[in-house]
Amino acid sequence: MRHRQPSDMTFRGAVPVWWPARTSNPVVRRFIPSLVCSIRTRPRHLTCSSVNGGLPPLRILLNGVGTLQHIILGTAGHVDHGKTTLVRYLTGVDTDRLQEEKARGITIDLGFAPFLLPGGQRVGIVDVPGHERFVRHMLAGATGVDLVLFVIAANEGIMPQTREHMDILRLLGVNRGVVALTKIDMVEEDWLALVREEVLEYLADSPLQSAPVVELSSVTGEGIPALLDALGTLCAQTPERSSAGICRLAVDRVFTMTGFGTVVTGTLWSGTIRPGDSLELLPSERQARVRSLQVHGESREEAWAGERVAVNLTGLDKALVERGSWLATPGALRKSHRVDVRLELLPGAPKMERHARVHVHHGTAEALARVNLLDRDVLMPGESCYAQLELETPLAMLSGDRVILRFYSPLFTIGGATVLHATAVRHRRAREEVLRQLASLDSGDPRQVLLASMSREGVPWQLPGIAACLRIEESEAAELAQAMAGDGELLLLPDAYYFPAADGSVLQKRLDLWLTDYLRRWPLRVGAPKQEAAQVLFPRMGQREQRAYFQYLDSIGHFAQDEKLIWPEGWAPIIHPKQASMIEALRKAYGQAPYAPPAWSEAAAVAGVPAADQAELYQWFLREGELVAVGEDIPYAASALTEAERLLRGAFPDGGFTLAEARDLLGTSRKNAQQISEYFDQIKRTYRDGEKRFWRG
Repeated sequence: MRHRQPSDMTFRGAVPVWWPARTSNPVVRRFIPSLVCSIRTRPRHLTCSSVNGGLPPLRILLNGVGTLQHIILGTAGHVDHGKTTLVRYLTGVDTDRLQEEKARGITIDLGFAPFLLPGGQRVGIVDVPGHERFVRHMLAGATGVDLVLFVIAANEGIMPQTREHMDILRLLGVNRGVVALTKIDMVEEDWLALVREEVLEYLADSPLQSAPVVELSSVTGEGIPALLDALGTLCAQTPERSSAGICRLAVDRVFTMTGFGTVVTGTLWSGTIRPGDSLELLPSERQARVRSLQVHGESREEAWAGERVAVNLTGLDKALVERGSWLATPGALRKSHRVDVRLELLPGAPKMERHARVHVHHGTAEALARVNLLDRDVLMPGESCYAQLELETPLAMLSGDRVILRFYSPLFTIGGATVLHATAVRHRRAREEVLRQLASLDSGDPRQVLLASMSREGVPWQLPGIAACLRIEESEAAELAQAMAGDGELLLLPDAYYFPAADGSVLQKRLDLWLTDYLRRWPLRVGAPKQEAAQVLFPRMGQREQRAYFQYLDSIGHFAQDEKLIWPEGWAPIIHPKQASMIEALRKAYGQAPYAPPAWSEAAAVAGVPAADQAELYQWFLREGELVAVGEDIPYAASALTEAERLLRGAFPDGGFTLAEARDLLGTSRKNAQQISEYFDQIKRTYRDGEKRFWRG
């Protein structure tokens, strides 16, 4: 019987399934019955195809397929062990897209394919090259994966890149996956038994020691059902990535499309992306807007963490983007030349000396760096220590990220590192305080990590910063911060800022000492300028953070303050006997000629005030309110200005007055009358209309 084979079929609700009566592909045989049984509630599109069973492309409009997870599955293994062939067999997608790859028969760059398992788990496959010359591309694909499909060919067994790829997985912390023993159709059973024993022995001391081993052939289809079962079970046990928090997409491809502009693709590590979002490109720090997005060729209104995403950007030229860039929530990432890490050297690596030059791989980015060992001169194979990477090209990282280190020349993997502080400052070696902070960051205890991170920054944090630091949802951050505040570990400042209590205590003592020293040098002052105190004691705080901290100090007592000044509670300016006599002389000088006072510099010189102290004493008179500055170096006694207003109001209550009339009434010069009148204009007592001034109210 001939079967009509449409190129595209759409179903809704209960799914009638068209199916060829005799397909040879075991994936097809297992996949469609499970797919039919998995129909649920939310519409989804799914494209299925096969290369071996004669099944044409089939598009199904699903009413949901179980609980759709967003999982990234990466391949790994030696060159020519069948990674790409297996991916093509499972998905129908040839991930070798480059002409050179097809000509040479090996994978050179990253390849991608969508896949939906029979249980309904949505998987994005990242196919990586196995050749030693392209390990940097493998690293770009391996970071950010949830699971690994580790491929070992039965006709060759464990090979050099098998070992290097496994080392990379170990250093990246990837320990969940399935081992596929491929090409079993090419070997005899005796040989297969030997390779099986070798593989099991090798895996016993690897990150995949608990992984199922599936023997299969991508030619005959033998073992494929078992592989699907193993992958389905593993995906079902894999926790869903949280899409809360900042958006972070690691760019691995960039291209332009006619009529659309710049398109970047990559794995969405965290957060979500929607059309219309504004995102920042690192390290160029340029912003762009999302015009549209796709997930495996399907247009979407939202992409979630754990998905392979293509993002069409507006306002960004292709020349500004390259593999290794990040798309992120604006302000969420900061590029840095220095990163604090816990460094781990592989057992088979050469020893590492201080300032060794290495290649650093982070996400899809690569940079050269010097390694500054912080507590020793030499790191031996298999050991770990705290270190600082001094990057020749800045990278944008977050605490908790993992990086891979490769020898400078020749290129081979020597170790890895976990980022403890992504925007570090230069450290002096063997400082106990630095090592203690790094140990706290490395502890894994959220409270210690948070306190150490906040201490390193030296500024109060709000909940979004806490959530980003710990990579948790904001509701969890609020719960943790409140608990730590209740336990006395954090201070709760105004505007919902949090600050380490220990740091707050130290800062309060430093402020107390600084004010004591300041007022010892300037005893006539009421207090110290807040802005100066902030610049000296907590220069990293922004204005909002400074305001929150000063408001907190105001609430706990011990310090008094106004809008601009701060001083210890109970402080009063100190007047020495010699200064007291100068003050009396100055009071007399400004009292003798109240409406024609001398300039301050002249009066101070006559009173015997040293030139170095004249400005300080002048400010004291102004703060005390005894003198009022009406111009540069021109003060009047406050009592004289009050009396002048009384006299002028009494003499000219309604009709207004001219400068000549004010001069005559006050018995002074026209110049002084003008100074007094303009002062009244300035403080809104009078307004001028022509030659006269009139009283307000």
